[in-house]
Order: sequence, then C-alpha cells, then structure tokens
Amino acid sequence: MFMPRNQKPEGRIRKSCRAFTLIELLVVIAIIAILAGLLLPALSKAKAKALAIKCASNMKNWGFATVMYLGDYADRLPPFGDLSSDYTADFWHAKLAPYVALRTQPGTNFGSTVAFTSQLRMCPGGSYAAPPFWKASWPTTDWNCWIGANFGAYGKPLSAPFYYTDSTPTLKASRIKKPSDAMLFMDTITHYVYSPADVNYQFTLDLDKNGVKDTMPQYDYAPYNWGRPTAHGSGANVTLLDGHVERVAFKKLWQINASGKVTHSFWYMDD
Repeated sequence: MFMPRNQKPEGRIRKSCRAFTLIELLVVIAIIAILAGLLLPALSKAKAKALAIKCASNMKNWGFATVMYLGDYADRLPPFGDLSSDYTADFWHAKLAPYVALRTQPGTNFGSTVAFTSQLRMCPGGSYAAPPFWKASWPTTDWNCWIGANFGAYGKPLSAPFYYTDSTPTLKASRIKKPSDAMLFMDTITHYVYSPADVNYQFTLDLDKNGVKDTMPQYDYAPYNWGRPTAHGSGANVTLLDGHVERVAFKKLWQINASGKVTHSFWYMDD
C-alpha cells in the first residue's frame, strides 16, 4: 500500500503528554488564592452596598406613605401609638399600612400584625443574631434590624415627631420648619429609637474607654437607644420628613458635645 513519505503507521504514532509538576500546581493554587483574596472583599462590599440600597428603598416607601398620610389627615403625622397601655391599639406602622399596600388588623397585638412583620419594614442588613453590644438574651428566631420611628415626647421643645397620643394631639407637620432635616425613621432593633434629643433619653457618653457605645440608663442592655446606627457598615439609613432617605455615618449621628447633648440636626424638630 502506498503511504506518503512523512506519514507513519498509526500504530507508531506517539503522543507527548507532559503533566504538571508539584511546584507548578502549588503556584497555580497560590495564584487562585491571591485572586480570591483580592475579590472577596470587593464582593463583600458590593453585597453590603446592595443591602443598604434595598433598605433605603424600603425606607422611601414608608417616607412616601407618611407624606400621603399627611395629605389625608390635615397635615398631621400618625401617632407612635394610640394608647401607651394597649398593645392592640394602632401603632404608626398600622396607620401607614394602607399606604404601602399592607392590610390593617384592628384589635391584634401589634407585634403579630402584617404591618409589623412585613419585609417592607425589615432591614436586609440585619440578621437573627443578637445586635452588636446587646447585653441580654436574644431569641434566635428574632430579626435584629427593622425600620423604626424616631420616638420622643410632645412638648416644647418637641423631642421627636412620633409619640403616644393618649392625652395629646398628633403632631402638625407644619410645626417642623425644616422637613428635609427632621428624621422620621431609621434602622432600629425593633420599631423605634428613643430620641437622644429628649432629656429623658440622653446618652451618658459618646464612646466609652472600651469602645462600647453607651445608651440611656433606663435600658442599659439595649445599645444605641434601641437604634441600629451601624446597620450598614459604619452608618445607618434615615428617612426625613420630606420623604427623602440618606445614609448617615455613625460618628456623626451619635456625636455629642461637652454638655452631653447629641449634636446632629436630624434629631431636632424645633430648631
């Protein structure tokens, strides 16, 4: 049989196959580890930013709901709660429920309502672990970060936009002269933060010598006056009275002066 000059019989073909050496394999593994080490922090930051953006979107919904509520109720904000002694009475999230497409459940304990447990109020930056610096037991079934109201007391000066209305009228929004500078909601442990602008809820210190945030003496086991000012890295999302949302650095939101008063303008309603 005729065969081209340069072609060898099939049985004589030898294929050269070179395997990786151990050193080459280790070098490849090291390169992959280095790349992973460079990428993982970036991916982690991207995920944290995405969670903060989702939280801000939820907060905008509650902010817009509040603005619509004002239009329907003669410029009056919803109360923090109708009755301080009755947990089946409506709270702020129940009052705003119709404006965020959630149903109301009159006569139900507020902690069991759809408006309270909805994912629209849940901050995705939280977890089922105890909040940072929490000093009591924590149920493993409880989420630790929710959109909550800025809570205080009615009076002069006004310490917060939300308060119980057992014997006081709901707040006229027009009393607050700078709606873009007045905080309605922020990241909280449950559904409120005690406003440090109220003399009864002032911080004792900004940061103590051990780096642990102090809180008001009445609830020394609950850090940050029940707020979560570090829910998104070193800051938190807040909703202002005009409906817009901002991220505020923890050190700015929680800063106090030499007299022990919190300094950030978002806490002050009358100034």
